[in-house]
Amino acid sequence: MPGPHWFFRFMYDRESAAWERRRDEPEHRELVERTADQLANVVAPPGPVADLGCGPGAHALALARRGYEVVGVDGSPRMVELARTRAARDQVDATFDVLDVRAPLRFPDASLAGVLAILVVQHLPRPAAFIAEIRRCLRPGGHLMITAPARDSPSITSQNLYWRLRAACYHLVPGIVRFYDPNSLSRLVEDQGLTVVECNGEPGRVSVLARA
Repeated sequence: MPGPHWFFRFMYDRESAAWERRRDEPEHRELVERTADQLANVVAPPGPVADLGCGPGAHALALARRGYEVVGVDGSPRMVELARTRAARDQVDATFDVLDVRAPLRFPDASLAGVLAILVVQHLPRPAAFIAEIRRCLRPGGHLMITAPARDSPSITSQNLYWRLRAACYHLVPGIVRFYDPNSLSRLVEDQGLTVVECNGEPGRVSVLARA
């Protein structure tokens, strides 16, 4: 069972400035653009697309720049504030709201062409319910791009000491987050009625692209 919601909300509110700085690191920018491209390859603009657990909005803004109608939601008010500030500063049209993704999503049935869920499922006590909500909101033929941390390849490649210590803590302290591998993440998605199109493992994370 992952740590309690209040812990992650507190942590991400306090880490918001660090995440905002990290989004401008070349390595992180390249990963964000690559993830946006993966969804863009299978979802035609304008979407719409939801970014669940959007953090400071990097992925949502990358998609908005590609012509998508994007709504980003996050349980951390400070993260949402940063995302709105960056969108206004860069004059990018994207919407950001505070929402605990453990609760039912505020999107109508079959209303979304695409969903991003980047490094959020590991924090949730009921990941299957989260995927079921995504399935409800996706149109037939809509796509989900989801990533989760992988235990067997720790994500401590960053040169920044803070991020290296943070990743090491996740791996060494039991019960903070839930880890996945290609099989377990694919099974989680398939058990809720989605079809896995592609599954990839890379340092520190596993990603699945699935279709409704």
